Amino acid sequence: MSTATDTTKIVRGACPHDCPDTCAMLITVENGRIVEVRGDPDHPFTRGALCVKVDDYHQRTYSPDRILHPLRRVGAKGSGRFE
Repeated sequence: MSTATDTTKIVRGACPHDCPDTCAMLITVENGRIVEVRGDPDHPFTRGALCVKVDDYHQRTYSPDRILHPLRRVGAKGSGRFE
């Protein structure tokens, strides 16, 4: 892990998906919050590329629409009604 500034850090990580590439990621963290996820240009196969599944992880993590607790179906199966 290398420090960019006192409050900004670049953290190395690996993609959690089970793809054969096992992409390496550089994650920029400011004040304890992820602000950017990008591919590691030193990765021998992907050379800095990330797929769309991983490229927006930080946006999905902090999304107000993110489900934080299990939901219970209240309508008929397939109705899409949960509480």
